[in-house]
Amino acid sequence: MKILMVIDSLPRGGKERRMLELIKGLKDQSEFFDIYLISLSNIVGYHYVHDLPIKFKVIDRKYKKDFTVIFKLKKIISTFKPDIIHSWSTMASVFLSASNFFTRIPLVNGVLADAFANLNFRDTHYLRIKLTTPFSAVFVSNSEAGIRAYKTPANKSVCIYNGIDFRRFENLKPIAEVENEILGHAKNDRIIIAMVAGFNWRKDFETLINAAIKICMTRNDLVFLLIGNGPLLEGLKKKVPVELLNRQIIFTGEREDIESILQIIDIGMLITFYEGISNTIIEYMAMGKPVIATDGGGTSELVLDGVNGFLVQKKNEKQIIEKLELLILNKKLRTDLGRNGYQWVRQKFDITEKTNQYINLYKKLAKSNYQIV
Repeated sequence: MKILMVIDSLPRGGKERRMLELIKGLKDQSEFFDIYLISLSNIVGYHYVHDLPIKFKVIDRKYKKDFTVIFKLKKIISTFKPDIIHSWSTMASVFLSASNFFTRIPLVNGVLADAFANLNFRDTHYLRIKLTTPFSAVFVSNSEAGIRAYKTPANKSVCIYNGIDFRRFENLKPIAEVENEILGHAKNDRIIIAMVAGFNWRKDFETLINAAIKICMTRNDLVFLLIGNGPLLEGLKKKVPVELLNRQIIFTGEREDIESILQIIDIGMLITFYEGISNTIIEYMAMGKPVIATDGGGTSELVLDGVNGFLVQKKNEKQIIEKLELLILNKKLRTDLGRNGYQWVRQKFDITEKTNQYINLYKKLAKSNYQIV
């Protein structure tokens, strides 16, 4: 089966990771899948894409709405002759709706990756989704909340949660090496709290940092690791008192060894404004760590309050401190919630199961009799 996948760009992000995990899952299952991946930008954060057994091409746009892309994609569709076209971003869906207008190959519009509240036509992504609805065979969301938020047609909408390859958490760096690299010394009895996310407007690092400052002023056995990069990073660094910066509140920048770093943390956090299903939360749980996350969107489909973590309300610094103190003071609770999360993600988010859901969807859309071997 030939599958053409198109995405705006490949920075290090959840959507991009989800797509590449699916590609690896498809290729692991069978050489039967011939995958052609197109990026509409030369931004490539996941460099291993070049090592995957697929065709990979960059169409570098001169500007975001470069409509010459329509003709370039049309030519690729004509020569590659895919059975399925899978879009991973709303602008790609706009281009593909035009490129595929006459060929009418089933278009999987896999763009519902968040769950903003009160969406309307003033939102660019919402508008593009509505414009491309007539040309889409199906919309794929990674949360039920995403389907509700974008109000896509029920008969054209399906939820497939993120899949994760648990082999990523094997053969990691030695813990002592990670501690020395990140902390500069052994962890000892310190409790490490981490948030892994981009420093952008979707993530509420500011509220977490305010809570971290208050709690660190009363305890010197805590370390907050803020892992990631983005346009808001430098401004947020300036909010941290000098006596805490790089001692108890550490900004690591972007890292490619997240799985190894998660070995040394005790609590995983994701404080945001809006979220679909977060890869970061799944990764925390895959390593057996309890989670504190902002309620809303798809997060409540992943974090079961009081079972595998705690949910807090948006911009609620007081709640964050309360839940942190609860976990800091109760090691057994941390262990229990972490164990529940570990079991939960292995039951619900295994990449093999999610890959099979996509295979069944592709086969249904292509009305094929292909045998997966």
